[in-house]
Amino acid sequence: MASSSLVLKENLRKAYDSIALKYSEWTRPSYRTRVEYLHKLFTYLLPLPHEKSILELGCGSGYPCTALLASNSSLNVTANDISPVQLALAAQHLSSANVVLLEGDMMDLSFENHSFDAVIAMYSLIHLPREEQVALLTRIYKWLKPGALFLGNFGAGHGDKGSFDKHWLDGGGGVMFWSGWGEARTCEIMTAIGFELILRDIVVDTEEERGERREVPFLWLLGRKGDN
Repeated sequence: MASSSLVLKENLRKAYDSIALKYSEWTRPSYRTRVEYLHKLFTYLLPLPHEKSILELGCGSGYPCTALLASNSSLNVTANDISPVQLALAAQHLSSANVVLLEGDMMDLSFENHSFDAVIAMYSLIHLPREEQVALLTRIYKWLKPGALFLGNFGAGHGDKGSFDKHWLDGGGGVMFWSGWGEARTCEIMTAIGFELILRDIVVDTEEERGERREVPFLWLLGRKGDN
């Protein structure tokens, strides 16, 4: 299982490296949704009187979310991505002193308990096998401070045990991968870990690939850790 996960992640890295610039353009239609939910997070986060530590999982090229986070001097941002090419783009875009870029598989990250005021994962946890999603969400809960927040999105619908695409966005090399538990089971997992779900929305993205348009539903969750 460990070796198969390593192969999956290496293929994922290669896939994103090969489409980094194209992906940055392809995601532009989702910018509005990403920023909208980031501002929903801000309504809970920014009124806190102290400097805040934020972890972003899957920052990509840094637009639009990492850049928006970096524009607020009260936020100290740690931004992670598996693709060194994506992070190189982010380094070009982000010159702020309050951002640290970390390359690597998010499953390999390690932080002390109670390290962050918020963890953000937009369109990123969906690239983990389903069992790893549960494991990482459990770690995230521990990394969050009491009362801190998690914002992320997941596949909606009835769940996906795992889908592969060698040619997504006409990439050369690597294999793209997605999986998900579906709306109901994802919410059950979150609450079982200990999160209070303060926001639960379904947002349908319109995606275009190879001249075809399709509608893809995503589950957006804002969860809060308990006060202990």
